[in-house]
Amino acid sequence: MMQHSNEHHDLNFTTSVDESVKQNVPIPPPTNNALSSMMSPMSMSAGDCPASPTSPSYTPTLPGLSFLNQSAHPTTCLFHILFKALAFTIYMLGSRFGMEDIMITVICIILNAADFWTVKNITGRLLVGLRWWNKVDPVTGATNWIFECANPNAKAVSNFDSKFFWAILYLTPVLWMLCFVSAILWFRFQCFVTLSCALVWSASNVYGYYQCSKDQKQQMQE
Repeated sequence: MMQHSNEHHDLNFTTSVDESVKQNVPIPPPTNNALSSMMSPMSMSAGDCPASPTSPSYTPTLPGLSFLNQSAHPTTCLFHILFKALAFTIYMLGSRFGMEDIMITVICIILNAADFWTVKNITGRLLVGLRWWNKVDPVTGATNWIFECANPNAKAVSNFDSKFFWAILYLTPVLWMLCFVSAILWFRFQCFVTLSCALVWSASNVYGYYQCSKDQKQQMQE
């Protein structure tokens, strides 16, 4: 039944079912095996249907990364390490595949920048409930660091997610520092730009999340 509203000039549709009409037409039995095989899937009960990706019991899995399935956010954990691994791999093996130094530098800087943004804005918030950012005062030009943490009474953080996040976060600047020392010892000065960017961005995330963690512990004690 369709109703027209003069005040709002829109259309509202309602549907009604007349239960007084009963359909008692018998269905004839199938006359051949082909028809029977076509109708048999329709007679499956709801309990016999396979689980679909939208069912509550469905859990997404990451092929080849089964250890991440322990996480409450496996895709987030993957991106927490993805850009770091790609940047480090290209830095270490790029020259062996014929890549020029300038190309290695550009690709590594882009990957490290993507990793910095991802960790700062996404993975920290989802995996450990922390976030940091800074803003510049337009009048004085001073930089204000702001550290945020989730409500302590909110949903608890997964133990696996927390350990994975902090382990990768602290390990990243250590690896880049080793590469920086190695570049100095082997006089690979063309790598200083790449390594400097990687160290500054990874150390910034360590500092920001360390301060967030301190504030979170103080809130829990209060």
